[in-house]
Amino acid sequence: MLNDAGFNQPSSQLASQTISKRAIADLLIWLGRTKWQSKWNAHDLEIESWSIGIWVKQAGIISYKDLAKWLKFISQVRGECLKVEKKGERLCLVAGRQQQWYAVSKSSVWQCECMLFRCRRRIAKEMPKLYEALDKKVFCHHTVAASLAG
Repeated sequence: MLNDAGFNQPSSQLASQTISKRAIADLLIWLGRTKWQSKWNAHDLEIESWSIGIWVKQAGIISYKDLAKWLKFISQVRGECLKVEKKGERLCLVAGRQQQWYAVSKSSVWQCECMLFRCRRRIAKEMPKLYEALDKKVFCHHTVAASLAG
């Protein structure tokens, strides 16, 4: 889907998991860009995916590189806190919020059955510049937890 400026927009599912207003507000704060907070709250943010990054009308452009760093950081922080049960060399059960356990398996890379991971697999097609900034890797906090568990 194209926006008014002619740029591809991610699906609503992927956008809600990756570039929601709350997530972008948290990212802006993490980046130290807080001037927008004096006039607006997170729900007022107007966000568009552009070829070079995420455009936030109230705060300017956020590069895909910064978004990728933040996604990695958040996944690391959340993954460190999760309970992991190893069920084999290539299979772990990782505690979750939507369901009690998520199966995380490893073939060449870790893969998870959660909705976040399934949505992020679509980044390569729907947000290729972000996929490049993520070093062409798909992950979620469950896969991070499994990789930390060894």
